[in-house]
Amino acid sequence: MKFSTKKTLVATIALAALTGPFAASSAFADDSEPSPWLVRVRMLEVQTQQGNDANAAAGVGADSIKAANRSQPEVDVSYFFTHNISAELVASYPLSHQVQLNGKYIGGFQELPPILNLQYHFDGMGNFVPYVGAGVMYMRTMNTSLDGGALGLQQNNWGEDVQLGADYKLDNHWLLNADIKKTWVSVGLDSAATGGTLLQLHPDPYIFGVGVGYRF
Repeated sequence: MKFSTKKTLVATIALAALTGPFAASSAFADDSEPSPWLVRVRMLEVQTQQGNDANAAAGVGADSIKAANRSQPEVDVSYFFTHNISAELVASYPLSHQVQLNGKYIGGFQELPPILNLQYHFDGMGNFVPYVGAGVMYMRTMNTSLDGGALGLQQNNWGEDVQLGADYKLDNHWLLNADIKKTWVSVGLDSAATGGTLLQLHPDPYIFGVGVGYRF
């Protein structure tokens, strides 16, 4: 996806998230409807892929760089514009990843990966409520230390994701949740000496989550 298309998608979803509370007010006018706000706490398993472009001059082969997997908790907030349509913002504190080149440790970095998705929730299955979603991911890298400082990472990186999940309602407020996201993002690997980009990394993580939620 070209950057201009990504910016358009970001703007569209952000606009929906900002205007949704006003546009959806009538959908929740009935006191029998729950609040449009839902907060979940999940435990995540972030499984990155071993993917990168080759650079013969630098002696780096294709798919030879791997950022280590990581597990950690996260909090996400959803707003329901209607009974079926919602926006979800996934927030997390920075994840730390170790990096290997051909199986050899070469350093690490941190990344902050908020995700904003537009979702559709399906009816007709009782307390079991599956949903699908898609949206945008922003990955900001920081505290990079690779190859003794000889390599760096581009800080601001945009990607996209798709999502499949399900809630199981325990009562009118509490629920259990399972969720999987597939993301696509490219991160430039830079030379500290020249400032130029040597190649693109493609960690493209799968993000598996299980947790609990509360509908206000």
